[in-house]
Amino acid sequence: MTEKLQFKISSALKDVIGKDLITDDFVAIFELVKNSFDAFAKNVTIHFILDEGLENKILIIDDGKGMSKIDLLNKWLFVAFSAKKDGTEDSIQKTYSGYKGIGRFSSDRLGSTLKIQTKTKSEKNIHCITVNWDEFEKNSKNEFINIDVDYSEMKTFSLPESIKKNNSGVVLEIKSLRDESSWNRDKLVKLKRSLQKLIDPIGDTKNIEIKCGREIKNDKIQQEITIEKEQEAVIVNGKIENTIFQILKDKTTKLIAKITSLGILQVELIDRGTFIYKTEEDIRALYPELISSDLYAEISFLNQAAKNTFKRRMGIRAVFYGSLFLLRNGFRVYPIGEEGNDYWGFDHRKQQGWARFLGSRDLLGFVKISGGEDKFRESSSRNQGLIQTKAANELSDCVRQCLTKFEAYVVNVTWLDKLDKENSNFERMGLDDNRYRIIELIEKLSNSRNIKILDYNHDLVSILSEKAKNFEPSLKKLQNIAASLNDKDLIKQISLSEKALIKAKIAEQEAQKFAEQEKQARIKAEERANEATVKAASISKEKDKLEKDYKEEVKRNIFLTGSGSRDKELLECFIHQIILYASQSKASLQNILQSPTKLKEMSFEELQETFSTLLEVNGKIISTSRFATTANFRLKSSMITEDFNIFLREYLEKIATAYNSQIKIITELDICKFELKFNPIEMGMVLENFISNAKKARALNISFASTINSNVFELIVEDNGHGIDKQITQKERIFEKGFTRTDGSGLGLYFCKNQIETLGGELKLSQTQPTRGASFTIKVAK
Repeated sequence: MTEKLQFKISSALKDVIGKDLITDDFVAIFELVKNSFDAFAKNVTIHFILDEGLENKILIIDDGKGMSKIDLLNKWLFVAFSAKKDGTEDSIQKTYSGYKGIGRFSSDRLGSTLKIQTKTKSEKNIHCITVNWDEFEKNSKNEFINIDVDYSEMKTFSLPESIKKNNSGVVLEIKSLRDESSWNRDKLVKLKRSLQKLIDPIGDTKNIEIKCGREIKNDKIQQEITIEKEQEAVIVNGKIENTIFQILKDKTTKLIAKITSLGILQVELIDRGTFIYKTEEDIRALYPELISSDLYAEISFLNQAAKNTFKRRMGIRAVFYGSLFLLRNGFRVYPIGEEGNDYWGFDHRKQQGWARFLGSRDLLGFVKISGGEDKFRESSSRNQGLIQTKAANELSDCVRQCLTKFEAYVVNVTWLDKLDKENSNFERMGLDDNRYRIIELIEKLSNSRNIKILDYNHDLVSILSEKAKNFEPSLKKLQNIAASLNDKDLIKQISLSEKALIKAKIAEQEAQKFAEQEKQARIKAEERANEATVKAASISKEKDKLEKDYKEEVKRNIFLTGSGSRDKELLECFIHQIILYASQSKASLQNILQSPTKLKEMSFEELQETFSTLLEVNGKIISTSRFATTANFRLKSSMITEDFNIFLREYLEKIATAYNSQIKIITELDICKFELKFNPIEMGMVLENFISNAKKARALNISFASTINSNVFELIVEDNGHGIDKQITQKERIFEKGFTRTDGSGLGLYFCKNQIETLGGELKLSQTQPTRGASFTIKVAK
């Protein structure tokens, strides 16, 4: 005979679903606040009444729909029943943040006594329940349902006079706090930061406020301190606002991803406020569970400049704030995104190649999804994130795919520019080397079968400067982009550039041909002269020794001063270089003079560009002649790879000094070696420009001081002249082409900046300027 039996429920169940399940005070408060917003609350206030001469307690007050006595009996006191999950909670369709039916037991984590006061809008009386959680712990043999809770009714909410009473809603009064002494100022500040992360940064506004009378005075002191330091005040009292993503909006590299209702993944990349590209791809077959999830994500990379901004504004380092958070149905899923949490697997992946992948320490952002428990089920312990389901697994995979797209830009573009990490603006990404890398990225995207490019930055993905080292290969990549996207404007630009390139190559060939003819003529003249000279029978040992010593000295120095023993072969190199520059200048002038009509049709900007080029070539000729007449310079080609510090020292102390006796040149250069590939003629012109400007500013001295740190070469150029015109409000304009407040051309500093940038470096006004004079900072990274 079969007998029917039933489970008995021990009163110890309270611990299992209460303080043992919710092991963190902050998570407990999260759960109670989330319940308030699930009940249509618009405002939630958390009152901490601590050390105020009254019993210490926590009040959580909302203005939601409240509960009737029937609601209390059939829902709140019905353990593990969830009317939200059952579909009977509300008459209107709503997505909730909680479904388990156990969130109410979070109060057990905070204190041993809970008093609930609640009222609906349609009722006049306040319903009150008092629960002593300790009663459930006295004897585990007692059945759960036999532990009494007290119920009563009141005419009005029982609250301190200073606290506003709502027309409807719930008041949770938690007393006999479990760990009263732990609620110090530091913990309250951390709670506020945690609640900031609870809020959807771009969704519906949820008003949460913390009030603690004990901390009002301390808050005022903190505000006064931070005003002096120009920082954000870290205070306890006040509204909870998730503003950090707005603060960092134009200071980070950001990827925005969303999945449309049609199953299309759209990705947009923005770097420090500058749009890069936007793409879309069909993910219906790959992520079917995510089609109706309303997925939206913002993933930001913080370079060193952005991290500094974060610390200054928030008072803590970004890594301690968190990484990529997950928000489900408008609320954060804890602890995903917390420091040390690797739910997304970013850090595990980064261990495979720290220089190839982004880790959680590099990122800040959030992923938003919506959906019920069938898809995205939060762990009951509330500290394990999502339980693995098909939808949760697809979500993790999709987020990692988005990160891979992000890395294609951050790792392969911005990270390759070693100086960019210190910049909070986009400026360096406009350099030709970085633009070329962006062009490479857009080309790869345009060649993908699955990805469709909706738009891209046409200013960045366009023709590079003809002087750029990647000018010619970039044209081929731009051709591929234009063909794939049928970009007619870009096709037209490429066609014009190709014609200009062919023309430039012909001019270069002519210059080389002319230089070679000159060389051959000199060789023949020398041969005729040598025929008339008695050839030496043998070379003496003394001559051998002298030549050997000479060669050793050349190896040790880039320069060899003196005009008496000029090396014939080196002079040939200089003459050859001068002829090339002169031929370029001649070709440019002939091109203008042969087409008078074209000259008349040229705009001011075109004329300025033409004459700027001629001035630059003329400067190269002067610079080359100085090398030839002042130093034996080992010039085998226009580019050399040498110790940049030695080059500076010998140029400034030997060549520059010889031609600039009116000003004292001081060198304080690092003794460490910094090998660099550069054009010595053009670098000489950069140095001469600084010296020339100092002389014009009536400076008596100009100093060049270099330091080398972490493969970054830094040169401070400082003079004691008149300094930058104080009437120039935007000081960085002095580097603009044609900008001048003197009788000069306005091209000197523009040229210097361009030349430094061709090395992958940067030229800026120094942050600290001298009392008299001007100071510039040059940085170049290996």
